[in-house]
Amino acid sequence: MTDLPLRPGDDAFPRHVFNALGTPPVPFEERIGGAIQVVEKRPKNGPITLMTSGASRLATDSGERVELAIEVLPDQVGAAFVAFSIVCDDIAQNRRVPPLEVPWRNDVPFLNGTRISAIMATGSRWGTRFDDVRERRRTVGHVRTLRLLTDDEARFAAHAGWDGLATRAGSIDDLLDVTRTGVVSPEDAPGYRPDAPVIVSRLHELHPPRWLTAAPREFRSVTGLESPEYMDDAANFEIWSLATYVSRFPWVENFLRIAETGQTAKFTDASGDFAYDD
Repeated sequence: MTDLPLRPGDDAFPRHVFNALGTPPVPFEERIGGAIQVVEKRPKNGPITLMTSGASRLATDSGERVELAIEVLPDQVGAAFVAFSIVCDDIAQNRRVPPLEVPWRNDVPFLNGTRISAIMATGSRWGTRFDDVRERRRTVGHVRTLRLLTDDEARFAAHAGWDGLATRAGSIDDLLDVTRTGVVSPEDAPGYRPDAPVIVSRLHELHPPRWLTAAPREFRSVTGLESPEYMDDAANFEIWSLATYVSRFPWVENFLRIAETGQTAKFTDASGDFAYDD
């Protein structure tokens, strides 16, 4: 993430970061990827907020441009640097900005000694004056606030949204401490059982899944190339473990984690994007 070229409109982003929250930025010496600066803001009526300055210069396939922010407790600044590094690396490597209110989940916590294993990009508590980067009355990019969540919180937020999770917690401030055990219990967070089997068409030996359905006790996966006669023959199907299925088709994992019984996802490529199919 070095030698990032300047592009038209780049001045709007550092100006926005400098002026955000009505307080001057205090820069850190450490940089993300050697190129992206991190600054600290201490607003009068809010928590310490760290912001990137330079993430907006990373190229994305969609052309979207974002800076990142994280609200932290005074002794947890290091957690923000870890999250910034993860997200900036994803922007640089995959040329995409973090999707709004879609949790990115890891199998294990990425902060040592905590249960934090997920990141969710949301709007801020401050509204559009913080979230929108404008130049000559035109929005040229955004600031996305990263929320650091436990796995159960991420599964809950995938259904209820960030506002729903904040309501469950009691307030946004109750979701700042990265050492928390979590504000959502496993029973309240919808999602799949890790031991659920997947019934797959044998055509998966050559083709990826197109439709993936959450049945009451298992998942069912087909490629879309099966004929009615093929579907009627039970010998054309086999049972895989969920771990095997995800290792073969990792892009389906987000749906597996948030699926409710009866829902079917339709995949058209390996991006991980899907549409619910009625």
